[in-house]
Amino acid sequence: MNIRCMTQTELAERWQVSEATLERWRTEVGGPLFLKLGNQVRYRVQDVEAFEAEMLRTSTKPHGAVIQAQPEAPAQPTPRKPQSTNRPIRPVTIWLRTGYRSTRLRPLYAVRTLPR
Repeated sequence: MNIRCMTQTELAERWQVSEATLERWRTEVGGPLFLKLGNQVRYRVQDVEAFEAEMLRTSTKPHGAVIQAQPEAPAQPTPRKPQSTNRPIRPVTIWLRTGYRSTRLRPLYAVRTLPR
């Protein structure tokens, strides 16, 4: 029994994807079945064709998904969550340049205040 196999390069050319993509599919789940013979990888033509048939789609919707039209509800503002006032207020340091082309920086201290 003679089984026709494809190399990684041949399959990459057939699908017009990079060989790195096929390598990634082998390490992750999602690619076609493959044979590992020593350090060589081969793809059986029957497995490639079965994978192509399985990936064949007529739509990008998930299989069996039905989109139902729902009446559009009037837009209502979402209530804002009140901010917790028990958090400590931390000062913020802002560094400003003090002169023309000067590399000296001086700190300007600011304090965040919480809205009441």
